Amino acid sequence: MSEVLRSRYLEALGVPEFLYAEEKFEDIDAQKITTLCLVIETQNSRSFCQAGKYQDFLLKMLGAIGLHQQDVTCISINTDDLSRTLGQYNAKTVLLMSKDLKPSSEQHFVAHHPSEVLVSEQLKRETWEVLKQIKACLK
Repeated sequence: MSEVLRSRYLEALGVPEFLYAEEKFEDIDAQKITTLCLVIETQNSRSFCQAGKYQDFLLKMLGAIGLHQQDVTCISINTDDLSRTLGQYNAKTVLLMSKDLKPSSEQHFVAHHPSEVLVSEQLKRETWEVLKQIKACLK
């Protein structure tokens, strides 16, 4: 229906047009950063957000389940900023790599930080199980 015709109908019915004004809301998701996998750590000296062995290992771990570097966004946050940070992203899955961060959705997964996995064989197996869950979630 055209705006002119709509205005005439509203006028004929005696309805003030401002009551039925169509507000144009911006799509909130359009303002968010979209990524397949958001990987979050709490700030520490062995960050995988910086180039080096921890980032390389993380990318190899995620590559093992079919994720490429361009599919992954890595960030480092303060523990208190998790909910605010999650609100800024439109991520299909979220990998929390800190024991201080708690999942709040079925698409949120918790795994050990790469700096811990590199020094413990037992943590490699546990982390692999989490990665398999992420892969299933991405299908």
